[in-house]
Order: sequence, then structure tokens, then C-alpha cells
Amino acid sequence: MGNIETLEYKLNTGAFGKRLKFAVVCDLHSRENSNVDAVTEILKNESPDYILMPGDIFERLDGSDRAHKRAGFELLRRASEIAPVFYSVGNHENGGVSSWNVIKWMRIECIPKYFDPNELDEIWDTGATFLDDGFVIEDGIAFGGLSSGLINKGRQPQLDWLDEFCSLDCPKVLLCHHPEYYKQYLKGRNIDLIVSGHAHGGQWRVFGRGVFAPGQGIFPKYTSGIHDSRFVISKGLKKGGRIPRIFNRPDVTVISVN
Repeated sequence: MGNIETLEYKLNTGAFGKRLKFAVVCDLHSRENSNVDAVTEILKNESPDYILMPGDIFERLDGSDRAHKRAGFELLRRASEIAPVFYSVGNHENGGVSSWNVIKWMRIECIPKYFDPNELDEIWDTGATFLDDGFVIEDGIAFGGLSSGLINKGRQPQLDWLDEFCSLDCPKVLLCHHPEYYKQYLKGRNIDLIVSGHAHGGQWRVFGRGVFAPGQGIFPKYTSGIHDSRFVISKGLKKGGRIPRIFNRPDVTVISVN
């Protein structure tokens, strides 16, 4: 659909007890020129049961840059008319913007997280469910959102709530913006499906591999695709930035669960 491709993966698991289709939409980094029409068309054509947005739909949620945010709110509204939307917090939404910056890696103080109340109200008004280190249960499925930890002391995510989430006696879907969190914090946990973004496919892709990802460095392992039959990473929607995408089309990821 234009410059945006649809990547489809099949997940064979009996955890959900029925066939389901999840669409993963992330890393829009809302701007006035964001192509919401193309994403909407893909979602309509795919007709997913649930739409998962693991972060960085917006550049920030602090009340600034209102003109740039219109595309993000419009995407949330349109997506919510197609299927239930679950949206979790990336490093841009909560203020940990420069995850690649060496100076910020060395910071140890805790930076207060701030969401503008009016913008949070506007997100909920779109019909989307906003997940910030917490979970909800809908249709017998638990949907959780592990927020970016880059603004926290030690730059680590808040994990306390995950024990309760993982102990639930129902299928569990976790939205986790940072794919690098998987190996360190999530791999051994009782979660049926984990979706991430953030890496933008590694920015440049060579022989099917990403070249660089924040938090993972050069030739990172987790930039796209399906891993361990339950961890799926979208290459996201942002076209470029300081480092342009090369051989790396933006995508909407679709997961069919059998």
C-alpha cells in the first residue's frame, strides 16, 4: 500500500483457543505528513480482531507540537473503528527521547514522567486503550503494556506489575516498545505473545538483517520478524529521520494465530 508493506506471520499456539488476527502498528512518530490513509486502508483490508500499537505513535505527549499530533490522533480514531486498539508507551511518549545518545546513557538521575492530561483524555476519546505499565482483560485475553524505562533511574523498565500479569489464568499479550527488553526481562516469563517496535528494522537492511538499533548496537538480533514462536517485531512506520531507511520499507505487521 504505497510505500508501506504488510508483513504476515503465523503463530501456531493453542493458548488463545481460537483463530485470531492481530495487527501491529507502531513508530508513526506523528507528523503532519504521516500517511494515515495508507495505514487505514491496510487495516481495513486485513480486518484484524485486535490492533496493537507498541509505542512511539507520537513524538511526545507533553502538550507541545499539537499540529504534528493530528495524524496520531486520527490514526487512533480510525483504527478504533476497525477493531479494539491497545496502545502502550514508547520512549518518545514518556520523554526518554534520545535512546541512542551516549550522554543520556550515562545519566543516573530519575527524570519525572509527564503526560499532558488533555492529551491522555484525547487518546481515550479515540476509543483506544492506553496502557502504561499495566494491563486490562478484554474478551478473556489480558493485554499488557510495558512502558519504556529510559527515563527511569538506571534506565530500566518497571517490572513489578508483570508478576501479576504473568500469573493470570488466561491468554496474555504484551506490548513492549523495546525489543532489547525481551532477552533480559521477558524471555522466561509466561506470556503467549509479545510485540515490539522501536528498532525501525535496523534502519538499513543488508541481506535481511538490520544494521543498527538503539539499545542493541551494530547488526542487532531483534529488528523484525518472529522469534521463539511468540515474539514479533514490527519495522514500524517512520520513513526516515536523522538516519534514513535503506532497503527497509515501513510496515504494518499482521499475526495470524491458529
